[in-house]
Amino acid sequence: MTVSTMTIALVLAIAPQANKKPAAKPAAMSSSVIARYNGVNITASDIKKQLSGTLARRVVPEMIQKIVIEQEAKKAGVSITPAELAEKVKEEKAKVVAQMAQSGKMMTFLEITREFGLTEAEVTQTVRLNLLARKSFEKFLIKMVPGRDGQGHFSHILLATQPLGPTPDQSTPLTPEQIKKKEDDQKIRIDQILADIKAGKLKFDEAAKQFSDDKGSGAMGGELPWVGKGVFDQDFEKAAFALLKAGDISPVIKSQFGWHVIKLLQKGSDISAAEKAKFKKEQVNAKLNEPQAVQKWLVDQSRNAKIEFNPNAKLF
Repeated sequence: MTVSTMTIALVLAIAPQANKKPAAKPAAMSSSVIARYNGVNITASDIKKQLSGTLARRVVPEMIQKIVIEQEAKKAGVSITPAELAEKVKEEKAKVVAQMAQSGKMMTFLEITREFGLTEAEVTQTVRLNLLARKSFEKFLIKMVPGRDGQGHFSHILLATQPLGPTPDQSTPLTPEQIKKKEDDQKIRIDQILADIKAGKLKFDEAAKQFSDDKGSGAMGGELPWVGKGVFDQDFEKAAFALLKAGDISPVIKSQFGWHVIKLLQKGSDISAAEKAKFKKEQVNAKLNEPQAVQKWLVDQSRNAKIEFNPNAKLF
């Protein structure tokens, strides 16, 4: 749940375990009694005495979070229709009843609220705030998550000039001359591969599978994931994003890993509006459904808020 105050999950956390003997019917409680534990009443007066400044400081952040949600929802222009709220409240009630049944207690939602001191209004308000928070966060993500524009889809062939991963320690390191010879040999090889591709003697994807030292992409014909700028080696990136049309192939270029030939498969700006929308939706949904994502966002939104506590405030 996003809002921590009076969450429905609290009901289940304190739910009695199954197979216990039913307790005797308790005596009726007066309106001044807030709760009763093992026959001991907790009254409104007791709570007033307990509600010190320290406890108030625990409650204030939760109240501020509610304000943050309302303000972010207003800023994002989102709202909850009565029908939408009613449907979500219905779903939440069903979840609570089902979870209570799993603990061995077959109760209606009304019985649960009566036993654990919840009210319909509290449940509805919690659900409403959670919906507003989620919708506001989704609007934020739509603005912030990058789309396909500015991205590119590339394939490459790499002939490495140094190890690409952990290797057993060599008893005798390569000399500068040996390193230079390896770079020169790899350059001759990749020049020939590129010449064969341009002459139609070899297909790019077949060459990647056969010769590329990047075995991960090589197995897929050299294909790399869609990517934006700021991810690749600078020299690789410059050559890749200089390609203009799908099918264009770069000259041989050198990166920190070795010699490359790069092929442009597709530019993000060239894909259809439907594909762009589909990609955007997938990215937004993935981030929206990350654990605690909404809660973390709310914390970030209120991080710079100035909170002042009045030491002279009278609680009652």
